Amino acid sequence: MTDLHTMLEKIDALGPPFRIGTRSAANTVSDDAAEVDWFAAAELCDPTSGQTQRMIELHARHRQMPVARHVGSLVFQRYCHRVCGVATAAWVLYGVALDLRAPSVRVRFVAGTPDLLVLDAPKARTDATPEHLLETTVDGHLTPLAQNVRAETGPGMGNLLGNIAAGFAGAFRTLARRSDLNLDAHTLREHAQELLSARPELRRSGDFRILTGPCGPRLQYDRRTCCHWYAAPDGRYCSWCSRLTQEERTKRFQDAMAEE
Repeated sequence: MTDLHTMLEKIDALGPPFRIGTRSAANTVSDDAAEVDWFAAAELCDPTSGQTQRMIELHARHRQMPVARHVGSLVFQRYCHRVCGVATAAWVLYGVALDLRAPSVRVRFVAGTPDLLVLDAPKARTDATPEHLLETTVDGHLTPLAQNVRAETGPGMGNLLGNIAAGFAGAFRTLARRSDLNLDAHTLREHAQELLSARPELRRSGDFRILTGPCGPRLQYDRRTCCHWYAAPDGRYCSWCSRLTQEERTKRFQDAMAEE
């Protein structure tokens, strides 16, 4: 297996939503950068710490939104994209399940939004199965956090589980667009379906399909729940939004492929 630190560097070099670093990343933001905040994932998953509320309030302030279910869903969606993105890249590209359980992770927020995961003591399981990946990422991190978000602001667990599924789906979609990685969209769809099918509650959250654009086949995803981005002052419907018709989503997917 590739050296773990080298692997993390290569994943981080993919850019958002795959930003990942080790302890030294805590010192990479200059004093003149946008507002920076740090959260320990273990505290976010602790309902007595008050950190989930602080995270939601921080995101609400930057988005100029009230502290309510819409902003709770939005910040959790952004958070899921980062955690699921890193987990997916490590599994697809290197066959490992990174230890992304809450006690292992800190998260840097820039301008109120999750920007970077930091692992103080990186560990990974080789020859990882979907269950290995989901145990560390979902059971040991995202589900406890989702329960706290629900308690603070009110999004239902169906909505928040849909955000987790979309976090994984978004990572697979992004990898499929990376021509430098030479990943086949059909193979990625098989991996994505295998992963989400390991948990019925995630599998029910949406469907994958492949459309062909000017640059070849691309993996797409149709959500069955909404992250509520439309409720933000600068918001709109995502291309995969459940509030759009099948025809509207297809048109947005085609427009995005035409711009590659």
